Amino acid sequence: MSGDNRAIVIAPGGDLILQISHEEQGPQFLYRVDSTVLQQQSPYFKSLLSDRFSEGQDLRAATEALKVAGNISDAPSELLHAISIIHVGRISKISSIQNLTADFLRALHGHDISVANPPIANLANLAVVADRFDALPCLTRHVRRKKYLHLMDAKSKGRTPESMLEERVRQKLLIGLLFDHPPWVTRYSKYLIMHDSVQWRPAFEPDDTAALWWDIPFGIEDEIIKRREHILETVNSLQSHFLKLYSSGERQCKLGYDSSVQCDSFQLGEMVRFFSKLGTLRLQSTIYDETEPSYHSGDIDRLIESMRQCSSYQIDRNHAHCGLRVRLLPLLDLVQNQLNLEAGSLDIGICSDCWNHQRPLYAWSSAKRPVLWTLTGNRALPITTSKRGHQRTPSSCLSRHVTVRDLFMAVGRDWTGRDA
Repeated sequence: MSGDNRAIVIAPGGDLILQISHEEQGPQFLYRVDSTVLQQQSPYFKSLLSDRFSEGQDLRAATEALKVAGNISDAPSELLHAISIIHVGRISKISSIQNLTADFLRALHGHDISVANPPIANLANLAVVADRFDALPCLTRHVRRKKYLHLMDAKSKGRTPESMLEERVRQKLLIGLLFDHPPWVTRYSKYLIMHDSVQWRPAFEPDDTAALWWDIPFGIEDEIIKRREHILETVNSLQSHFLKLYSSGERQCKLGYDSSVQCDSFQLGEMVRFFSKLGTLRLQSTIYDETEPSYHSGDIDRLIESMRQCSSYQIDRNHAHCGLRVRLLPLLDLVQNQLNLEAGSLDIGICSDCWNHQRPLYAWSSAKRPVLWTLTGNRALPITTSKRGHQRTPSSCLSRHVTVRDLFMAVGRDWTGRDA
């Protein structure tokens, strides 16, 4: 099926016509390009147009024939050798690939693209096309030279990210990843970790034809899921910690009055009622349990904030400081300090440098879980106890990441250091 039979001139003196369509039998668009530039900027085209493949051999023969007739740069597009290419990558559903592919080829030739300040969706699709044709370094230089991402950050400064659609978040994450812009990789991977994704819910059906940002490549998608699960497990361990303490039979009330035992029972009952009402605790029989594993969907900050709403329950006026609240809030502060987007801590978001260069030591998905995480005294950072020592490197960045990772990945956590 034909698209536009007139070739879009990317290189006026170009020696090659690219006939590009996105699918078999789909509309085909023509572009006049310089084969030498393509080979310089893209290993994909360097290989395709080499003598190893018929496309390169045919191009060489056609070029020699045109040289005999005159100057190639003066030849009309209709006389140039043409090569067909199908599929430009996992882009979003757009009405036509004509302008997108033209912009990609313009950038490859060092020209400005058609829009001075391209929207996020356009840049995301452009990144996908660049990845498809192995031309990311060239497009990355173009994006940096034009300062597209810095200008977008400046425009969005002061806006709350909470209102962002998930697709926009994912587009920015993919752009940061493919165009090597670390701040976006960290910021938007952290956003997904904290806010969840429609992609990760049990009822979701995967779509292999969806745009690439719906399945972030290079293991990033799985890493984000793994981090969220471990963080939720850590928050859950706080709830479990106090339920076990108050149901253990070990006296928690320290006042020493006759009502100490009754105080513990009262606090346990109020605690169960609070968590059940909150929806974070379900009383379930173990005689016959048909429930399937599930995890919290939604914003982790809001989950923690809801746990902060526990009241200062007291059995009588002498027990004003015996309840859950006075013991739970400092521990929630500790956890939230590592999660709060405004606190300057980016350790749960993905650090591009560590991911690209020290992944075996850095990634949560490849790390062995510490046996026990312990917090002692009033230290702000955790102390880790495990059966293996960390392979430390001179990078203070990696050491900080690993320290935070150990808090969230530990098999067990001893919260009594801060709780005591």
